[in-house]
Amino acid sequence: MKQSLNMVMVATVMFMSCQSENKQATQSAQTPIVGADKDAHGCIASAGYTWSSLKDSCVRPFEQIQLDIIDNKESYETAAFLIVDEKKQAAEVFLKESPESIVLKHVQAYEYENEDYKLIQDQHCWTLIKGNQKLYKEKP
Repeated sequence: MKQSLNMVMVATVMFMSCQSENKQATQSAQTPIVGADKDAHGCIASAGYTWSSLKDSCVRPFEQIQLDIIDNKESYETAAFLIVDEKKQAAEVFLKESPESIVLKHVQAYEYENEDYKLIQDQHCWTLIKGNQKLYKEKP
């Protein structure tokens, strides 16, 4: 009788431990791990990082030069962010509506552009233009 009772207790403990392990496995499969959202470059988006092709590393765009929206009638976000490379040969713009950063090439002093965008600096403040429309401007 004592031996049967011991076997039932051992079986109960084993069953309960298997259930708790399965529960933990289910919880971890459902709950994303913080910081596990690395992109192809290893940048952790949940920490605010994105890939910068100019810096060749992960950056936090909001820690860079901020350009504020000029007119919010369009679907543009409230701010854009800017990096100008140390040699001043290129500029990189981060826009919410663009899945990747936009690289602009230096064309003349204080001016960068590509086929869609133009970035100019006037009186120490940057302005981002698309076509003929000024979209974002750095606050003085």
